[in-house]
Amino acid sequence: MCGRYARARYGIDYLIPLASDRDTRWPLLNDSTPADTPSWNAAPGSRQPVIYPDGVVRLLHWGYRPAWAVAKGIPQMINAKIEKATSSAWAAMWKNGRIIVPADYWYEWKTESNGKQPYAIQAKSGEPLYVAGLTNVRPDMEQREGDGFVIVTSDAGAGLVDVHDRRPVVFSADIAREYLDTATSAERAIHLARTAAEPPEAFTSFPVSRKVNRSGPDGPDLVEPIQGDSP
Repeated sequence: MCGRYARARYGIDYLIPLASDRDTRWPLLNDSTPADTPSWNAAPGSRQPVIYPDGVVRLLHWGYRPAWAVAKGIPQMINAKIEKATSSAWAAMWKNGRIIVPADYWYEWKTESNGKQPYAIQAKSGEPLYVAGLTNVRPDMEQREGDGFVIVTSDAGAGLVDVHDRRPVVFSADIAREYLDTATSAERAIHLARTAAEPPEAFTSFPVSRKVNRSGPDGPDLVEPIQGDSP
C-alpha cells in the first residue's frame, strides 16, 4: 500500500516536465501560482496537490468514501488496487477521474525487534514520481463529504517485497502524460498501469527517522538516511 509520501517541491514544479512538449492543453506555467507548500510527511486525510488532465494543479483530500460508506461510517479508502480496476467501485474513475499525484518519495515500514522502522523509497534517478491516482472530484463540482483521491497500487514485485508487498504505480513523465490525456481510453490507462509503470529496480530504499511514524512531524530531515536506530 501507500500510506504516506513526501513532496520536496511545490505542486506546480512537477507540472513542468509534463508540459515540456508545449502541449496546448497545459496552462502558461508563468501564470500559475503555487497553492501548496512542500511536505515530507503527506498523510491520508490531508489536502494534497494533484495534477488534472487540463494541466491544472488542484488541492484535494487524500481519501475517498462513496456516499453509502459515509452514511455507514465506513473508513475512507486511500488506495485502489490495479487488480480491481474494472470493478464497479472504480470503473467510472478510470474513465473520467484519472489524475497524477506528484511525489519524490513514499514510505513503507518494516516490523523489527525494537519496533516499526520506516523506509523512504525514491527513484534511483532522483526524478519526480508521477503516481497514478483516481478521483471522483470534477473541477466544476461542489465537493461533498467523502470526496477525494486515491493512489493506484500494484504488487511490489521483486526488489521491494522485503519492505512491503504492494507499491504505488509510478510512471515516467511521458507515460504520465498519456495516462492523463482525456483521449486515452480507460482500457488503455489500465493497460499502462499494469504494464508501463516504473519497475522495482528503478527505485532505492533506505531507513529514515522514526519521527515519520507519526503524521505530525515534517521537514527535509525526514528523508535523510540513518544508520542504526532512530529516535
